Amino acid sequence: MQSAGSTDPNYAPSEHPAAGPEKGTRAGGRPVSGKTPSAGPGAGQDADKVWQVNRTTPVLKNTVTDPDKDTATLTFEVWTTNADGTPKAKLKLTGKNDDPDDGVVSDAHGVIVSKYVASGSTAEVTIPYGNLKTNTTYAFRTSAYDGSLYETDWSPWAKFHTRGRQLSITLPEPDNNAPAVDLDKYQTEVTASRKLPPPPPVRSADGGADGLKCSDRDGKGNKVCMGTVSDAEVPKAAEKRLRAEADLVPWCAGKSAGDAYFTRTEACIKDRGVTVLRFVYYDANDQELGVAWIAQALQIKLDTKSKTIKHELTMVPTKYVESEPGALGNISFQMVDSCEAEGAPGRCKNDEEVWSPEIGSGNVWTPAAGDYHSAKVSMTTTWTPGTETAQNYIDLDWELWGHTSKSTKIGKSSLGSTEGDLSIRCDAVSSTTPGCVFPAYKPTWVMNFKKAPAAVAHAWLIQTKLPNHPGSKSAGKPMQYLPESGTAGWVPQDSRDVICPKNPDKSSWAGKYGNPDTTTLPEFTTSNKDPKSCDEFAYASTYNSAGMPDRFGGLNPVASGDECLQTYATRYKAGVWKLYDDTRHAAPTYKELCGRSSMSSWMNSASMAGFSSGFSSKQRLLDKDEYWVAFPEFAHCGTADKLTCTVPKP
Repeated sequence: MQSAGSTDPNYAPSEHPAAGPEKGTRAGGRPVSGKTPSAGPGAGQDADKVWQVNRTTPVLKNTVTDPDKDTATLTFEVWTTNADGTPKAKLKLTGKNDDPDDGVVSDAHGVIVSKYVASGSTAEVTIPYGNLKTNTTYAFRTSAYDGSLYETDWSPWAKFHTRGRQLSITLPEPDNNAPAVDLDKYQTEVTASRKLPPPPPVRSADGGADGLKCSDRDGKGNKVCMGTVSDAEVPKAAEKRLRAEADLVPWCAGKSAGDAYFTRTEACIKDRGVTVLRFVYYDANDQELGVAWIAQALQIKLDTKSKTIKHELTMVPTKYVESEPGALGNISFQMVDSCEAEGAPGRCKNDEEVWSPEIGSGNVWTPAAGDYHSAKVSMTTTWTPGTETAQNYIDLDWELWGHTSKSTKIGKSSLGSTEGDLSIRCDAVSSTTPGCVFPAYKPTWVMNFKKAPAAVAHAWLIQTKLPNHPGSKSAGKPMQYLPESGTAGWVPQDSRDVICPKNPDKSSWAGKYGNPDTTTLPEFTTSNKDPKSCDEFAYASTYNSAGMPDRFGGLNPVASGDECLQTYATRYKAGVWKLYDDTRHAAPTYKELCGRSSMSSWMNSASMAGFSSGFSSKQRLLDKDEYWVAFPEFAHCGTADKLTCTVPKP
């Protein structure tokens, strides 16, 4: 008799009665295995008749026939192979399947036995996880048993090849004491588009010089004309002084004239270039008496914990031209600002403007005396929540009025409004404490890699490799926030239940179906308990979650988490972790719409620490607000289909 690990395949099936002992002999009554055993699922057989299996838990099949029409079972043996494909050594199969119908392992004989099937039917078994290696060729055969008699021989051999691993991300040990991520440094300013008055024609209808808008004539026939020149060059000295005055929004000092920029709570507006004030007398020669060029910058400061909006205009003269000394007289400016709360008149109010001079007399300049002092006008707008709504969109509008002591008339020039990207939203929804933000700005969330490397790796993988790229700034696919209170008829937990469903006994999906090699971290918990956890990406608290149906606005709906790309996190050796694709399933196609990973519950939770308190509430995210998710540690990893990467970069 040969042993279960025999290297000699020529022993009789009845020598190892895995399905039970024979109960007698009956001529012609022995069951028979089919002649064409198969393995799957996968791509079928290759040119060498090797079944290509897309997992390491293959389903092995063969037909069985009993001449007495009894039901019968098949015993399956699996062998390693030599280089030439011939059987080498019998595997001692271990473990068990979740479902007994997938076959029962006989530990004594190292084989797996199918359930009983009708004569002429196909019997099948699933090889439990952990018995087979990836990217390896095996051979198997079957022998029939009808409850009384064994088949006297074995079926023909069939060979199969398991799939290779497609994903191996090498990671460090999680750091339980890692500090919180400094999210502020990732909230970098971006350019803003806003509503501006149309550029004036070359000569305006009322006769203004160079298209500037002019006042009526005064008693002497003179006019004051004003306008802005967006593309006017600002001298370096004036630009330097303009930057130095940017104290409301400190980073505005680093921005050159010509554009507008903003973050979630700050704006730096330098897209109006230069304001031109011309004092002219229109006689037959269109005589110009004087002109002043004033560089300017607007800044806005919001507060996520206040209903007060601060804004400030800085003005720096760059050049004066006078037909004769003193022709302009003293020039002065007045800021006229207004606000409008959409759909709620009277919900915003502007306080009186306050000018602060650097030298001289604030908003009054004397060109003849070479007066080039800088000046600022500070403004404050206050929003008042109403009973009709707990949020309002607010737009500010600015108009600059110019005067000269030589005339009683006033020139006017629009500096535009915040309408567009710089529209302000104030609310008392995300918090009972009112606050205001620029909702068009998409803030950036960064997960804590040092604390939870495998969870961050999983999110990065799904964002980078899947076609919907949830949260990717480079792909232009922001996350859409879904509050815990949800939208009408759907809450984040509903999405979690689709991707990571509870079992009928209320136990977790990961506890029963998560990869057996998942590593947990009970030493990181006060209870010394850390069950396996199901981590999904995109987050359940987004419309991007594949668990959210399209009827509620879901962007990437699937019927089940089984449709997701499957991974797990394991400690490979002391100090080294791996995020692997789960070879119990088909290899990733990278056409999936979601990711589902089995990992430590502690790590899953730690990866999102600070999201609610330090991000969503701080940024005052409301329903469908958009934000980015960044993974700075993974920039070097690339996008290969067979992805191998070490993070941090060695």
